[in-house]
Amino acid sequence: MNGKVALDTSVAIRFLNGDVAIVEQVLTLPEIFLPMVVVGELLFGAENSTRPLLNLPRYQEFISTCLVVPLGRETATIYARTRLALKRKGRPIPMNDVWIASQCIEQGWVLVTDDTDFDYVDGLILECWDR
Repeated sequence: MNGKVALDTSVAIRFLNGDVAIVEQVLTLPEIFLPMVVVGELLFGAENSTRPLLNLPRYQEFISTCLVVPLGRETATIYARTRLALKRKGRPIPMNDVWIASQCIEQGWVLVTDDTDFDYVDGLILECWDR
């Protein structure tokens, strides 16, 4: 672990919605990492919302302040191993979550999330910032 913190979509949305507990913790971070798939999920959510003209610029501004690392070949290798391990456990999780977990494992990031699906991923370091 390198002490770097990545936000899952659930926590990023809580930040964007002004959840005081999340905002306070995010603002203490020296850097905010966003897995590439989280960026896609955020942009989809903004576009798919009832107020895309309001949300899309806000989301894009937030994303621009974060560090976003592209997915690479090593991420794909970790994805394949992680997905297979989950299948063997009988614990499949959403594919986007496998990609998010894989990128966090590759980069050594701590993933802050509210999503319990990540609990089944071996080698993933998690934090949950309680409500």
